Amino acid sequence: MLTIEEQIAILTAPSAPAIEVVSMPRALAEQSLAALEQTGACSSNILELRGILAEPALQLRAIHSVGPGEEYPCMDKEDAERRAKEIRECGDQMKAERIARGESVEMWSDWVTNVIPSPWEPAEHFEIMAQEWMDDADNLRQHAIRLTAERDELLADLQEVVATLRRYEQLHRAKGTAESLEKAEINADLALRFEQTIAKATQ
Repeated sequence: MLTIEEQIAILTAPSAPAIEVVSMPRALAEQSLAALEQTGACSSNILELRGILAEPALQLRAIHSVGPGEEYPCMDKEDAERRAKEIRECGDQMKAERIARGESVEMWSDWVTNVIPSPWEPAEHFEIMAQEWMDDADNLRQHAIRLTAERDELLADLQEVVATLRRYEQLHRAKGTAESLEKAEINADLALRFEQTIAKATQ
């Protein structure tokens, strides 16, 4: 019977390392299986290899941008079709904007992006895709840092504006005339609106 310490060690232990997987062309795997069958190798190993080769092939998809000749791996067919559509629509929008500005599109080439079978082996396919995601995530983090810094600067400026409006409000109220009281209310309303904006931004 296991001790409490041993049970805790089992429950808290990390998963075992993944077994090493070697990829090879299907034709080579089928030739190897045929050679094993001819040599009378272990039947269980042959059955296991037959089962692996009988499994459906992983249908990975990528997109190919014809103009620049660039290829990008995608998660699945739906992801590839969505990304290809977004790229084509982006090109159409840029073309429309040029036309709207009165610029010539005589030499414009429409952005052709097609969904293709992945040109990479599965491991390489997902490695490239993971790297792209990491790069995108890093770009988003850097952009968020810049936006946060800009927000803080804007909030600081807005707080100075509020303080100035409140000072003007007090000065106009101190005068006591109808015109100055009206100006005081305008300053108070503006200050309140900015204070509410600051409060929402700092929640």
